[in-house]
Amino acid sequence: MSAVNLLGEDLFLWNEYRTGNADAFGALIRVHYSDLFHYGTRFTRDAELVKDCLQDLFLELWINRETISETSFVKYYLLKALRRKLTRKIGRSRYTGSWEELHFESLFSGSYPVENNAIREEGLPELTKKMRHAVSGLSKRQQEVVYLRYYVDADIEEIAEIMSVNRQSVYNLLHESLKKLKKLSGKASRFFLFLPLI
Repeated sequence: MSAVNLLGEDLFLWNEYRTGNADAFGALIRVHYSDLFHYGTRFTRDAELVKDCLQDLFLELWINRETISETSFVKYYLLKALRRKLTRKIGRSRYTGSWEELHFESLFSGSYPVENNAIREEGLPELTKKMRHAVSGLSKRQQEVVYLRYYVDADIEEIAEIMSVNRQSVYNLLHESLKKLKKLSGKASRFFLFLPLI
C-alpha cells in the first residue's frame, strides 16, 4: 500500500474514531502501537512504563474523542502525545533508553549511490556496527532527531511539532548530527553523505 493510501486510511480511521466508532479506534491502535512502543523505548528501558503510558494515552483519547481535534498526520499526533506523557513521567533530562539499538539495516533498503560499494567492501554487519558506534556519540536530542527523520520518516515540520521546537532547531540538530556521524563513522561516513536533511 502506498504512503498516500496509508495516510488516507489513517485519516478515515481517525475521523471515524472521533465519531465514536470503537472498531476504527481499535484499528488505529493496531496500526500504530508497534511504532509508538518502539519510540517510547528510546526514552526509557522500562517497557512496562511505556506500555502504561500508551494505555493511558489510548484511554484519554477514547474518553475525549468528541473534543479531540482533526489532524492531517495521525502518526505524528500520537508520537507527540506519547513523548509528552513520557517526559512528564521520567523527566526531560533523565532519558535512560538506548538509541544505539536502532535497526540500521533498514537504512540500507534505499538505493544510495554509495550503498553497493560500501556493503561490498565491508559488509552490512560491520557498517551497522560502525553506525551504531557513531550514533552513540550523539547527544540524546541529536539521536532522537535522527530517529524521527530516518526511521519514522517525519519531515522537518513534523519533527518540530513532535519535539516541541522550531524548524530552525530541527535543521540545526540534523546538520550537527550528520556532521558528527560522518566524522565518527569511518568508512560508513560515505553512506551518511547521501542522507538528505529534508
